[in-house]
Amino acid sequence: MLSFARHRAVLAVSALALAAHPALAQDESAAEALIGEVAEAMGGAERLEGLQNLVMTGFGQRVYQNGGGFLTGEAHVPAKWQSVSDAQRSFDLAGGQALNQERRAYQFPFAGEFGLNWARTNELQTGNAMLDHPLTAVLAALDEGTALGPVTVDDGLSIVSFTPEGGAPMWMAVNPADDLPAWVRYTGPSATLGEVAHTVYFTGYLPFDGIMLPTGIQSEMDWRDQVELMFQVDSYRIDVPAEQMPAFPEPAVTASGGEAAPVQVDVTEVATGVWDLRVPGRFGGAGGAVIEMADHLVMFEAYGSEADTLARIDAANELVPGKEVTQVIVSHHHFDHTGGLRAAVSRGLQVIAERGNREIFEEMVSRPAPNFPDAQAVAMAPLDFLPVDGELVLEDELRRVEIYHTLGHLHMADGVFAYLPEEQVLMEGDFSDVTWQFHFWAGGMATNVAEYGLDPAINMPVHGEVTSYEEAQARISELVTGAQDFCARTREAGIYQNGCPVQFDAAGTLPLASE
Repeated sequence: MLSFARHRAVLAVSALALAAHPALAQDESAAEALIGEVAEAMGGAERLEGLQNLVMTGFGQRVYQNGGGFLTGEAHVPAKWQSVSDAQRSFDLAGGQALNQERRAYQFPFAGEFGLNWARTNELQTGNAMLDHPLTAVLAALDEGTALGPVTVDDGLSIVSFTPEGGAPMWMAVNPADDLPAWVRYTGPSATLGEVAHTVYFTGYLPFDGIMLPTGIQSEMDWRDQVELMFQVDSYRIDVPAEQMPAFPEPAVTASGGEAAPVQVDVTEVATGVWDLRVPGRFGGAGGAVIEMADHLVMFEAYGSEADTLARIDAANELVPGKEVTQVIVSHHHFDHTGGLRAAVSRGLQVIAERGNREIFEEMVSRPAPNFPDAQAVAMAPLDFLPVDGELVLEDELRRVEIYHTLGHLHMADGVFAYLPEEQVLMEGDFSDVTWQFHFWAGGMATNVAEYGLDPAINMPVHGEVTSYEEAQARISELVTGAQDFCARTREAGIYQNGCPVQFDAAGTLPLASE
């Protein structure tokens, strides 16, 4: 339980403890004094700790894939955003939980209505996940179970560290001009970046029923100073009657023992010495090819997560006695397609990708993760990068693998795909997906096949399932029609969606004039 007594007096410490640990006592005293001043400025600790709930509404924007889903991996590439509306965050302060509800729509072409139809999300938050607001952060700092750290000064702000009971360390910066929180900072794990520090800034404080609360909230990452969330509050309601609070879902149940279930990998032989290794799940599964060479194996894509990628590597290493995966072809930098990049590098795999990805790949694999260690945080293996400049051929006495820079596909400018000329197998990421509803980049596959003079019979996508090349092209044609229909419906509603009108059909030519 939160305790008002925490802020009212300096922690009682015996003379013996003070003598033995004077710095610790000073840290506790300074931190408690600062937290007490902040609580007083926000409305008084007794009032804050007596609150039952808080409901915040507003609107804003979220960045797509934490900044890892842009056209290229370059530092100054235009960002992709998700608009956020009908947003409500309900803090059950007495119960120690929050419910974040909001409608999102991608402000760029996407593969289906599931990214564009303003469906409302419901996310239950507990522990440190609900402490990115000054009210909850201050209440956590006042709690008797919270360990307070030293107070420092940086850029004119007083900064106090604190660790909630059972949680990870956090930091709060206080503006001495008004004693109100300027920001809070916390760290969290990241599949692509290892570990990320998130700093949430608070601006535009106004009184709401006697409580000082921010009306501007902006969250940034310590990777490229990427803005994650820009949010403007349009209302606060304090101590809302219970019948007006939303229903909170039950917390997810963690499996006993705390160990994740083993990852299932479905292995299908596509041609002699060529297999599809796929992890079933969202969007019909994701994976890609494993190709046998004379003395090693080559894997296509490090998709999804560390667990998925290590499972695919381990399954591949069982395919041919004496041969293991030593190279991975990465189609493009998007964070879903590189969710296992750190894992692959930790195993010593050479990474093959379009040259423009080197910088972002170096950033991704070189970041430490001391609080949330993954395989790469332990190994800290260097990036062995083999660039593709236009095209690259891997060839030995057993097989020829051709790797080409993706052209005319404006979902990603620094992409590659691979082709096995003898087996007539095309390997690609985001050219096609049987589970998509729309295709705004439909000409990408046909354009590259024609440009490089290829003759594929089989298509092996990262998303979806292996099909014939003709089936993949037929499905893309259907998705063009789906995108055109979507554009027509939204235009009739007075909404001019990004990506509309559709520019190309499945053959890479302009669509019908009716579009």
